[in-house]
Amino acid sequence: MKPQLTLQTPLELPYQEISNYLNKLWISEDKDNSGANTFTLMVWQPAWLEQCLVQKGLVNGPITGNLSPEIIEVAKKFILDQGLPITTSLNSEELLNLLKENLSNKDFEDLRGQFFESSISTLNPRRLITLAPTLNKNSDVKTFVSAYCPLSDMPAMQTICGDLVVIRGDSASISNKGLKIIDELSIAELPSWLWWNGSLDESPEIFEYFTNSGQRLIIDTALGSPARCLKVLDQLNKSNKAINDLNWVRLKNWRESLAMIFDPPSRRPILDHITDIDIDIAGDHMIQALFLISWISDKLGWSFLRIERDTDSTKIEFERINGEKISATINPLSLGNPSIHLGQVIGLRLISKISEVQKNNTCVILGCESVECMRLEAGGMANMELIEQVVPNSFSTSEYDVSKLLGSSRGNTSPLFENSIKIALQIFNGFKNS
Repeated sequence: MKPQLTLQTPLELPYQEISNYLNKLWISEDKDNSGANTFTLMVWQPAWLEQCLVQKGLVNGPITGNLSPEIIEVAKKFILDQGLPITTSLNSEELLNLLKENLSNKDFEDLRGQFFESSISTLNPRRLITLAPTLNKNSDVKTFVSAYCPLSDMPAMQTICGDLVVIRGDSASISNKGLKIIDELSIAELPSWLWWNGSLDESPEIFEYFTNSGQRLIIDTALGSPARCLKVLDQLNKSNKAINDLNWVRLKNWRESLAMIFDPPSRRPILDHITDIDIDIAGDHMIQALFLISWISDKLGWSFLRIERDTDSTKIEFERINGEKISATINPLSLGNPSIHLGQVIGLRLISKISEVQKNNTCVILGCESVECMRLEAGGMANMELIEQVVPNSFSTSEYDVSKLLGSSRGNTSPLFENSIKIALQIFNGFKNS
């Protein structure tokens, strides 16, 4: 992390005094220093899993809001020890409800929002506001404030000082009192981002406040029920809100790997004869798979026809402009290892048929591991011309992915993502009409 000169250690203040205090702080510290001219980042940081594990005594405090390797390891072990399905996500309601049973009432040190990951700190946010909801449903709002200046070897550099504000309490008190604080702390002349670092199912009234306030949004549609996630995307898209989805960001390697396979002109004709697509996912959360198949269909000009779902898979039918049909299947798999991000794509198979003779046809296989590639070769695929590639897993943290989005200064939704959202909604809404 970049070295920081703390102008003031975290100080607890009545929430009514935060705004005036910060204004006076900058004036008293340096009359020429009004803080970095960058952006405001607001973070919804429930960290329910970490809170539960700390209060359960399964990991040591303090609570930081970071999904550390220790938290991941302990949570996975708890899932297996308790006999939960191996497809259980680390953010699932089933896991959290089990952890909440017989929790201690002890107070643990809570440092959420007082420190932030180096990939974000290097961007020098002018103001970082953390909403830190607590498990205790009778916890009134507490507010903390601190200011910092990263140390620089270049004294002549423009000032990049900023401040940190933490609003902690139960969800109801944050909704009733905390949002008023955010109104007062908004810096109108700077871009403002909201990172909703939790499930889209929770605290809809707080999420709606932010969607109505003009912030650029960073969400993760791997967190929340598919129906709720797609409803949120639909509403945001219709209201022309800038949407950045970490679930879409994590598809980048798959999109780029597939595009590179068909980069040579000699392989382009394969795309005109695709008949079947299989997408394997970890668990049964289908949003990321819908994004991938929607992106493919958008790039190739296919039209969605129908969808049907059985106990084992989801089958989607598309049509090319010449009337030929394409069948796409989403296959949920149990990997034997609880997932951090439920529904991650782990394998993709495209079959292109130009002949009744198998060896004249082509099978394109992408897998996150070589064993997944071999699994997708089953069913006579080895008799075709095989094009295989292992797609590197993305091990970057959510904080790192968020920093990339912040650094891009994207004030609108990616056109590719926007088109994929529209098609994914068509497909999902097909359930209602089938």
